[in-house]
Amino acid sequence: MFISSAYKNVYGGQMTLPFILLVSGIIIEITIAGAFVTYFLSTSGYGERLAVRAETAARSGINDALARVMQNKDFSSASCASPYTYTVTTGGDVAEIFLCRTVDITTNKYTFTITSVGTAAAHQKKFVATLLVDQTTGQTELQSITEQPVE
Repeated sequence: MFISSAYKNVYGGQMTLPFILLVSGIIIEITIAGAFVTYFLSTSGYGERLAVRAETAARSGINDALARVMQNKDFSSASCASPYTYTVTTGGDVAEIFLCRTVDITTNKYTFTITSVGTAAAHQKKFVATLLVDQTTGQTELQSITEQPVE
Protein backbone atom coordinates (compact mmCIF):
# COMPACT_ATOMS: atom_id res chain seq x y z
CA MET A 1 0.00 0.00 0.00
CA PHE A 2 2.80 2.41 0.80
CA ILE A 3 4.41 1.90 -2.62
CA SER A 4 1.23 2.50 -4.58
CA SER A 5 0.45 5.81 -2.76
CA ALA A 6 3.99 7.03 -3.40
CA TYR A 7 3.56 6.04 -7.03
CA LYS A 8 0.37 8.17 -7.27
CA ASN A 9 2.02 11.22 -5.67
CA VAL A 10 4.96 11.17 -8.09
CA TYR A 11 2.86 11.03 -11.25
CA GLY A 12 0.24 13.44 -9.91
CA GLY A 13 2.92 16.11 -9.44
CA GLN A 14 4.33 15.54 -12.91
CA MET A 15 1.00 16.39 -14.53
CA THR A 16 0.57 19.57 -12.50
CA LEU A 17 3.64 21.35 -13.96
CA PRO A 18 2.66 21.03 -17.67
CA PHE A 19 -0.90 22.07 -16.81
CA ILE A 20 0.32 25.20 -15.02
CA LEU A 21 2.67 26.03 -17.91
CA LEU A 22 -0.14 25.56 -20.44
CA VAL A 23 -2.58 27.80 -18.54
CA SER A 24 0.15 30.43 -17.96
CA GLY A 25 1.01 30.46 -21.67
CA ILE A 26 -2.64 31.01 -22.62
CA ILE A 27 -2.96 33.87 -20.12
CA ILE A 28 0.21 35.53 -21.47
CA GLU A 29 -1.02 35.23 -25.07
CA ILE A 30 -4.35 36.81 -24.14
CA THR A 31 -2.54 39.64 -22.33
CA ILE A 32 -0.25 40.33 -25.31
CA ALA A 33 -3.19 40.30 -27.74
CA GLY A 34 -5.09 42.71 -25.49
CA ALA A 35 -2.10 45.05 -25.36
CA PHE A 36 -1.89 45.13 -29.18
CA VAL A 37 -5.60 45.78 -29.55
CA THR A 38 -5.44 48.60 -26.99
CA TYR A 39 -2.42 50.15 -28.72
CA PHE A 40 -4.01 50.13 -32.18
CA LEU A 41 -7.31 51.51 -30.91
CA SER A 42 -5.60 54.34 -29.05
CA THR A 43 -3.35 55.32 -31.97
CA SER A 44 -6.22 55.34 -34.45
CA GLY A 45 -8.15 57.72 -32.20
CA TYR A 46 -5.08 59.90 -31.78
CA GLY A 47 -4.67 60.16 -35.55
CA GLU A 48 -8.28 61.26 -35.89
CA ARG A 49 -7.79 63.93 -33.23
CA LEU A 50 -4.72 65.24 -35.06
CA ALA A 51 -6.67 65.41 -38.32
CA VAL A 52 -9.40 67.44 -36.62
CA ARG A 53 -6.79 69.77 -35.10
CA ALA A 54 -5.17 70.27 -38.53
CA GLU A 55 -8.57 71.08 -40.02
CA THR A 56 -9.27 73.57 -37.24
CA ALA A 57 -5.90 75.26 -37.80
CA ALA A 58 -6.53 75.51 -41.56
CA ARG A 59 -9.99 77.00 -41.03
CA SER A 60 -8.54 79.47 -38.52
CA GLY A 61 -6.08 80.57 -41.19
CA ILE A 62 -8.93 81.13 -43.66
CA ASN A 63 -10.88 83.13 -41.06
CA ASP A 64 -7.82 85.25 -40.23
CA ALA A 65 -7.22 86.08 -43.89
CA LEU A 66 -10.93 86.90 -44.39
CA ALA A 67 -10.84 89.29 -41.43
CA ARG A 68 -7.71 91.02 -42.75
CA VAL A 69 -9.21 91.50 -46.22
CA MET A 70 -12.54 92.72 -44.80
CA GLN A 71 -10.73 95.33 -42.71
CA ASN A 72 -8.64 96.52 -45.66
CA LYS A 73 -9.80 95.72 -49.18
CA ASP A 74 -6.32 96.63 -50.48
CA PHE A 75 -4.61 94.34 -47.95
CA SER A 76 -2.49 92.54 -50.50
CA SER A 77 -1.82 93.13 -54.16
CA ALA A 78 0.37 90.04 -54.54
CA SER A 79 -0.22 88.08 -57.71
CA CYS A 80 -1.03 84.39 -57.62
CA ALA A 81 2.38 83.64 -59.13
CA SER A 82 4.02 84.87 -55.90
CA PRO A 83 1.34 85.08 -53.19
CA TYR A 84 1.61 86.95 -49.91
CA THR A 85 2.49 84.36 -47.25
CA TYR A 86 2.22 84.39 -43.46
CA THR A 87 1.55 81.97 -40.61
CA VAL A 88 -0.98 81.82 -37.80
CA THR A 89 -0.39 79.73 -34.68
CA THR A 90 -3.36 78.29 -32.80
CA GLY A 91 -2.33 76.44 -29.69
CA GLY A 92 0.46 74.13 -30.80
CA ASP A 93 -0.79 73.93 -34.41
CA VAL A 94 0.22 76.12 -37.34
CA ALA A 95 -1.61 77.40 -40.40
CA GLU A 96 0.35 78.69 -43.36
CA ILE A 97 -1.69 81.14 -45.42
CA PHE A 98 -1.13 82.07 -49.06
CA LEU A 99 -3.10 85.12 -50.24
CA CYS A 100 -3.26 86.47 -53.77
CA ARG A 101 -5.43 88.97 -55.61
CA THR A 102 -6.59 89.40 -59.17
CA VAL A 103 -8.54 92.37 -60.55
CA ASP A 104 -11.59 92.00 -62.76
CA ILE A 105 -11.82 95.32 -64.59
CA THR A 106 -15.24 94.62 -66.13
CA THR A 107 -16.99 94.10 -62.78
CA ASN A 108 -14.69 96.42 -60.79
CA LYS A 109 -14.00 93.68 -58.23
CA TYR A 110 -11.00 92.10 -56.58
CA THR A 111 -10.90 88.33 -56.47
CA PHE A 112 -8.88 87.08 -53.51
CA THR A 113 -7.75 83.48 -53.41
CA ILE A 114 -6.86 82.33 -49.91
CA THR A 115 -5.09 79.00 -49.39
CA SER A 116 -4.55 77.76 -45.86
CA VAL A 117 -2.59 74.64 -44.92
CA GLY A 118 -3.13 73.58 -41.30
CA THR A 119 -0.55 71.33 -39.63
CA ALA A 120 -0.92 69.33 -36.40
CA ALA A 121 2.03 67.02 -35.79
CA ALA A 122 2.29 65.03 -39.04
CA HIS A 123 -1.28 65.64 -40.22
CA GLN A 124 -2.12 68.39 -42.72
CA LYS A 125 -5.35 69.79 -44.12
CA LYS A 126 -5.68 72.31 -46.94
CA PHE A 127 -8.56 74.69 -47.61
CA VAL A 128 -8.96 77.19 -50.45
CA ALA A 129 -11.37 80.13 -50.24
CA THR A 130 -12.43 82.58 -52.95
CA LEU A 131 -13.55 86.05 -51.91
CA LEU A 132 -14.96 88.83 -54.10
CA VAL A 133 -14.48 92.42 -52.94
CA ASP A 134 -15.99 95.47 -54.64
CA GLN A 135 -13.20 97.99 -55.30
CA THR A 136 -15.43 100.99 -54.67
CA THR A 137 -17.68 100.02 -51.76
CA GLY A 138 -15.54 97.35 -50.14
CA GLN A 139 -18.50 94.96 -50.00
CA THR A 140 -17.24 91.39 -49.64
CA GLU A 141 -18.81 88.19 -50.85
CA LEU A 142 -17.46 84.78 -49.93
CA GLN A 143 -17.72 82.64 -53.05
CA SER A 144 -16.50 79.30 -51.74
CA ILE A 145 -14.43 77.38 -49.24
CA THR A 146 -13.27 73.96 -50.40
CA GLU A 147 -10.99 71.31 -48.96
CA GLN A 148 -8.26 70.12 -51.29
CA PRO A 149 -5.68 67.37 -51.04
CA VAL A 150 -2.31 68.41 -49.66
CA GLU A 151 0.43 68.07 -52.23
